[in-house]
Amino acid sequence: MHEEDRIPILTVFQTLKTKTARLLEPVVQAEGLTPLQANILLHLAERDTSLGGISEMTCMGQANTSSLCKKLERGGFLTRSRGAPDGRVVTLSLTTAGRETAERIQTRLNRFLELINALPDGPRKDLIRGLRAAEQMLDYLIEQTKGDQDLC
Repeated sequence: MHEEDRIPILTVFQTLKTKTARLLEPVVQAEGLTPLQANILLHLAERDTSLGGISEMTCMGQANTSSLCKKLERGGFLTRSRGAPDGRVVTLSLTTAGRETAERIQTRLNRFLELINALPDGPRKDLIRGLRAAEQMLDYLIEQTKGDQDLC
């Protein structure tokens, strides 16, 4: 690797996390949620999902995911139901209040999409390509380091 190709990877990851939190926290705090909780609601707004599906999406262990979802259930945002035949699969569904909350969050997030779409064509396409490349890089790193340590 050439020296000019080196990137301070920890700094990049931390900067992305910090700036993303700065953008998202005011949006979700208006609903009394964390970005992670809001992400779960937005995911469930698309389709009911198993607890395992949420665990995989969030890269969290099932016990932590279960605790997080129980908190959302106590807040009136979702319901949990045991699947048949053996009852081990827990399916999560939004309540009416959860669906309304997800819709309000999505409406606020749409403002970011409007700003991105207002960019000139070239920079907008470059940004989208860069975001997709970053996601591919992260997927690659996760796949390559499976078993090295508990990354996900």
